[in-house]
Amino acid sequence: MKFLKYPIFILLSSIAIHVNAQSVELDKMLGEENSKMVEAQMGIYQDVEKTDYFARIGNRLLANLKNKKFDYQFKIVPDAAPNAFALPGGYVFITTGLLPIFESEDELACVLAHELIHAHNRHSIKQLRKSVVPRLMELPGNLIGVINQDLGAVFNAPIQTSNALLFASYGRTFETEADVQGIQLAAASGYNPEAMIPILNRMSEAIEKATGRKEAKSYFNDHPYTPDRVKTIEDHASKIKWIQKSSTSDNFLMEFDSLLFGESPEKGVIRENQFLHPDLNFSIHFPLDWNIDNQPSNVGAYHPDRKAAVYVTLEDPTYSPEEAAKVFIENMESDYKKKMSASEKYTINGKEGYLLSFTEKVKHITMYAYVLWVPLEDKLFKMTGIAPIEYRPQLEETAKSLRVLKKKELTSFEVTLIRVVHANRGETIKSLSKRTNNVLNEELTGVINARNPEDKLNKGESIKIVKRYPYKVNK
Repeated sequence: MKFLKYPIFILLSSIAIHVNAQSVELDKMLGEENSKMVEAQMGIYQDVEKTDYFARIGNRLLANLKNKKFDYQFKIVPDAAPNAFALPGGYVFITTGLLPIFESEDELACVLAHELIHAHNRHSIKQLRKSVVPRLMELPGNLIGVINQDLGAVFNAPIQTSNALLFASYGRTFETEADVQGIQLAAASGYNPEAMIPILNRMSEAIEKATGRKEAKSYFNDHPYTPDRVKTIEDHASKIKWIQKSSTSDNFLMEFDSLLFGESPEKGVIRENQFLHPDLNFSIHFPLDWNIDNQPSNVGAYHPDRKAAVYVTLEDPTYSPEEAAKVFIENMESDYKKKMSASEKYTINGKEGYLLSFTEKVKHITMYAYVLWVPLEDKLFKMTGIAPIEYRPQLEETAKSLRVLKKKELTSFEVTLIRVVHANRGETIKSLSKRTNNVLNEELTGVINARNPEDKLNKGESIKIVKRYPYKVNK
């Protein structure tokens, strides 16, 4: 969570009337808007060298893509989920969770070519004909309007990250098209088209080991089954004539040495129902069993049935809590001002804040909402909550839990990184892990290195492991 100062959610329902448009200007518009959403909700991995290497492979592929429609951009996002995705207009992203699974530049190029074909063939735009309506939080009454003008995006966007443009399940036809044309593009660029086969299998195996759930074939699932994809790729790859060209890198594995593995404390850390942020130096406890939602621009939690929610953002620290509340009231529509039940100073852990409360009767339900400003160190936090009145104590307890971190908490954060080490003769993944203090379990270590845990390793063989380091707080 790195609170940003601009709205993070761009409503897409307005494009419904344009989904049949042929102009690529629609792709460019949606791509630009949604790339901002990705940056706001997921963040961008700030490593110039790794990003530059990723882009060099992308540009090599683009040199062989005929009739390019867009100016492509390549970025890495710090997300533990193994994924790659392309937005309309040529915005291509890959996660830090996927990069450790690659064993060669050819594999990475094949996956990247697959995503380039999705963008080039405008699959996202075609997919919009099926559905562009995001899921909205279902809160009764109009009291939600109090925050719509200011934080409606915060309440809706975290629950809408399954937006069709971001992580689209393209369906069997589009996926097959991207697979086939992707390996053709990779081959034309001097990469082995058959490299798509091991990376697909390894991705499936890694997800299975991490989740404990084996991929199942279902005729009710639009997305193609991995073994079926592999069979199609094998059939087409065997017919492609291609010439191997030198790799962009002399040492592929070292390109991603020191890459983030898992989540970084830079985004904040969730421990049971507590959220702690080392860089912003604050902690907050959310109600037990609520779903905690951590975004780069905000953090919050919502009741499992979504009838109650509370979110925290940062405000302009040049304002006092009372001044921030005054600006909020001035911008509020008159109808909502009538629903205000309190406007008062409110003290939390010795810090004088300012509280606005609202109530509204909807049928047989009384809704309660509040906006609270609290200063901590050199920052001004704003907390917004809404729920049926019976949840008011939980919202208030959450507000009262906001505080700076204790010294012991500040020194407790750690970051895990991919490191490339070299095996001794006759070592196995198990013995190497013990010698190098690898914190990743043996099975997953084997998967990301395309080795069985009991395989005898060669002397000097490069192996990816995961090591834990103290996190350096950035203030």
